[in-house]
Amino acid sequence: MFYSLYRPKDRTLILVDGGNPPNAEQVKQVIDNHGGHVHAWFLTHYHGDHIGAFNELYAEYKDRIDTIYVNPLDWETFEPVYHDWDTPEAFSAFLEKTKDAKNVVTLHTGDELSISNLKIKVFSAFDEHVRELSTDWPNDSSLVFKVSGEKDSVLFLGDLSRAGVPLGQYIIDTWGAENVHADYIQAGHHGNWGQPVSFYEQLYPKVIFQDGPEWLMTGEQYDAKDLKAWCKEKGITTYDFTQAPVTLELR
Repeated sequence: MFYSLYRPKDRTLILVDGGNPPNAEQVKQVIDNHGGHVHAWFLTHYHGDHIGAFNELYAEYKDRIDTIYVNPLDWETFEPVYHDWDTPEAFSAFLEKTKDAKNVVTLHTGDELSISNLKIKVFSAFDEHVRELSTDWPNDSSLVFKVSGEKDSVLFLGDLSRAGVPLGQYIIDTWGAENVHADYIQAGHHGNWGQPVSFYEQLYPKVIFQDGPEWLMTGEQYDAKDLKAWCKEKGITTYDFTQAPVTLELR
């Protein structure tokens, strides 16, 4: 998973995650093609398909990143609960590479930021409600945050999953659907085994990004196809890897 937001007027570049280690060259091209300086890099959580490219590029770009935003999950909490698919090697590599960094900032539920002309609101991080409601801390520790321009907004869900009590519904109940609503939504957990259709139905975006390959979107054993079918029925545009890269204007 990799998203970038760029404002030409003041050359502000914001990155979200970055994908697996082999995606590092693609991320590098985005950085270099947009001034070579990252004003904010949000890492939703510590899975290798989200921070792998960051780990690969950190040594080269560490002096050109203003702030790295992360969730509060620590290794001591992660270690007893992770499975092999939670890529502990990616998390441990991140901790080792950034151990002396002064620009790593931990975000918590309710935090608000302003970057350039954008307002950012954190609806969920690895705080007490996740510990109580989730049975999948590595995924559900994901930063859930909304980036708002003057007219448009995008909601990032990271790998928010269905494990335990649905955190998506908790977020809507806590903050209100009208506040969580965004024009564009990055679907939780790549749109598969993530939030149920009822979650998206309450927010009714214009576009949903299901950041996954075609086999995930169409495989019978996956439910990503169900979200995609619902979007088609409701007239909501969806994008997956088959259309990448996708460029949209956030007004």
